[in-house]
Amino acid sequence: MHRMTQYRILSRSWSLRAIAVCAALIALPATAQMPIANADYDASGYVTPAGMTHPSMYQGGVVPAGMAFSAGMMNNGAAAFPGGIMPVGFMSGGQCDENCGSCDPRATAFGNGLLRGGLMGCRESGSGLLSGGSCFDAFCNYWSIDPRYLGSNLRGLGNGLRPYGEICGLRWYDLSVEAVFLGHTQGLNNMPVTGVGSVNPPTDVALSLNDAKDGDELAAGVRLSGALICGVGGNIEANYMGGNEWDARAVANSATNNLYSFITDFGTAVVLDDVDESSSQSIGVESEFHTIELNYRRRTMGPYCRFQGSWLFGLRYLQFRNEMQYSAYRSPTRFFDSSDRVRNHMFGAQVGGDVWWNIHSGVRLGMGLKTAWVQNEAKRSFTVNSNSIANAVINDTHRGNDLMCEFELKFIWQLNHSWKFRSAYYAIAAEDIAFASIDKNSVLSLAPGGSPVDPAYVFDDLVVQGFSFGAEYNW
Repeated sequence: MHRMTQYRILSRSWSLRAIAVCAALIALPATAQMPIANADYDASGYVTPAGMTHPSMYQGGVVPAGMAFSAGMMNNGAAAFPGGIMPVGFMSGGQCDENCGSCDPRATAFGNGLLRGGLMGCRESGSGLLSGGSCFDAFCNYWSIDPRYLGSNLRGLGNGLRPYGEICGLRWYDLSVEAVFLGHTQGLNNMPVTGVGSVNPPTDVALSLNDAKDGDELAAGVRLSGALICGVGGNIEANYMGGNEWDARAVANSATNNLYSFITDFGTAVVLDDVDESSSQSIGVESEFHTIELNYRRRTMGPYCRFQGSWLFGLRYLQFRNEMQYSAYRSPTRFFDSSDRVRNHMFGAQVGGDVWWNIHSGVRLGMGLKTAWVQNEAKRSFTVNSNSIANAVINDTHRGNDLMCEFELKFIWQLNHSWKFRSAYYAIAAEDIAFASIDKNSVLSLAPGGSPVDPAYVFDDLVVQGFSFGAEYNW
């Protein structure tokens, strides 16, 4: 009798526990949704794909990521979506494009070939839970990549190098660092500078401007970029690119002191003999490049997540310094040195945007364009020192309005949640850039008895272009 009573008490206790557990499980979905229902999507930078209702319009909360689906749930219709939006990649249980909400005949979930992307794919169409049987054929056939053709090769690289991410993941980063290798156009026409013998025009050119083209070689620099979320799909973005320095020099020597300069028409119109009958003459060109941007960028998502884009507006500053040295030497009492340094300061407003193609989960190709209307303040310092001219300096400033454009072709390979590999091609073009030169008239005006004349500016278009390798980081 005692044992029977104890057994009944124990049975009642377990029954009460079972009822409590069942009640908790029934109440869990509603209670779990409570804090998520008040999620501040705007502050997080959330962007809704085109054609999709913003999550704030749904009743209830957000279905947790990684939620498992069964045939029974699907048969319940709306019960499968208990008042909330499905997270990105909800059909995959992992990285998108391995089993995601695109198109692929291999997909078995829902039994209709809806869930994976095909290389020129979607070769089969099923009932189409989301598409009404179309399986987005027109879109997927042209813009989807099938892991059967790409994923197998990516997996062969090892898990550490496999692309990571969601096909619908918004393009985002907090900080990027790149090593940039750039070259630039010269801005000056080729002309003879030094000739052998007193002949005009020279029959034997010892030096010309093309012998010192500094921008032909790629110079290393750095590109830094940081972004801070500012509203729905928006961010404040700051960029710096530069630190690239170019240097080129050329020298001509004569054992018979038979080098003549263009300043005296190669010895046929001598006003300043410091530059003729030289044993050595040389020219050198140096350049330096910097650019800074501060922009507001607004991102948007295209249908089916294959394409994303953005527009921006902001401020831009570009600095390009160009310097040319010219020297002639025969002896300590017969020498000539000149230096022309021009520094372009360009500042103004810019607008632009970019478009990204999500080739595969974690693999993206982007193209961007920016245009700026700037004021260029060119500051010049022209210095001459020779045995006839003692450290003469001419300073001058020129101002004008110019147009500047930048083209970007970018590639992203996402390694994990925080890190991405990044590579890009950059081309920056600016009109009416002032270049350093050797102004013959200004040099001759500095000779004893002359009246100094400001050197003339040489303007030409500048194109700075090259490529980069680097990384992006997300907190």
